[in-house]
Amino acid sequence: MDSVTQLADPALFRFEIGFATALGVVFLLRLIWTKVVAGASRLPESAPGWEHSAARLVHTGLYVGVFGVVLSGLGIAFAYATPVLSGVVLAAMIGLHELALTILPLLLLAHLAGALWHKLVRRDGVLESMTGPLPV
Repeated sequence: MDSVTQLADPALFRFEIGFATALGVVFLLRLIWTKVVAGASRLPESAPGWEHSAARLVHTGLYVGVFGVVLSGLGIAFAYATPVLSGVVLAAMIGLHELALTILPLLLLAHLAGALWHKLVRRDGVLESMTGPLPV
């Protein structure tokens, strides 16, 4: 709660709103790009079903986590700026923010573990396809 009081500084408040909005827009564009252009997964069709399920779960979780951080952060700012919301709503937004910030690194580690699994164990080119040139 102490760090929330930093939002009393109008310059920091504007910066936080701008940063969160920009981050949300970038990830929304990335989500649209992967769904429309690049494809959501680089797994070969021959990969086992559990790998497809795990990849879908981790990728969905990463987007939910990032959007959770962004939206709860904006919710914190809105609740802080609106005195009638500064009690329960602010506490709920802080709780959601902390939850998303706790889960997101775990999902990033799972993504990294999956990439290394494909590089070192499966050797199926999935990691290389993630780091290679963008599809045209």
